[in-house]
Amino acid sequence: MGVRVVGNKEYSIGEVYTAISRLYRDHPFPPHFYLIYDLLYEPENSEVIVKLKQGPLLESYVLIWRYGRGASIHIWGDSSLELLQDTWLDANMPHILELYTDESEVIRRASSILYSKGFRNVEVRRFHDMVCDEESFKPRGNERLAVRLSPGQADVFVDYVKRRGDDITVEEARVRLSKRTYYGVFADGKLVSAGAICARLPELALICDVYTVEEYRRRGYATAVTSAATRRIVSSGSTAFLCVEEGNEDAIRIYRKLGYKHLRTRPWLVAKP
Repeated sequence: MGVRVVGNKEYSIGEVYTAISRLYRDHPFPPHFYLIYDLLYEPENSEVIVKLKQGPLLESYVLIWRYGRGASIHIWGDSSLELLQDTWLDANMPHILELYTDESEVIRRASSILYSKGFRNVEVRRFHDMVCDEESFKPRGNERLAVRLSPGQADVFVDYVKRRGDDITVEEARVRLSKRTYYGVFADGKLVSAGAICARLPELALICDVYTVEEYRRRGYATAVTSAATRRIVSSGSTAFLCVEEGNEDAIRIYRKLGYKHLRTRPWLVAKP
């Protein structure tokens, strides 16, 4: 889908990518982490709308990552809401808009834009960004329960996802297990807990999709998969980060025990048809 530049002045693609790289180099945490990662590894699923200023430097951008059943949006910069207003969104699918400011006026305007696009429900939720490095990491003894999952285990992954209340095809599972580094815990012959390294750059890596089937909770399985994934990241000198919803005290407690520290809390707007 590529990069679209708005404004009166024309810039070469080299100037645009230089501006993006400079911004990431100075501020490697999200949203710029997602911007670089999606351009490098998910270009076919990503759309970026940018506005530049003298330098050229990146002034604002909208990043949209579209997957089969919805889309994730990150906006940054003073003009990002205007860019979002002029961007097409498919209101027939759920979208998550991640904001990087807690200003009430920005939240109000962003919600209004989503409603204007045809979404019928927009919910404001808050998530903590948490980080862990090699120095702070505290591995757990039950980490040995977690095993690396492979694309050849797509069938058991499909069954696991269905017991989460979701749906996925064998081919979709195979692709997901190929793209991401998943760790899982098996019990009673079934995959009952899993978590993944979902995106990785030299400086940072994202852990996501940590979930334990309800009847197998409170056995330390989520701790085991998160510990295994975190070890893989920090052992190479990178920093691990993850997002956890405000109020999810069980998960927050797990991450703190593993050495994760609170970085910030920010709003997500969950828009549904």
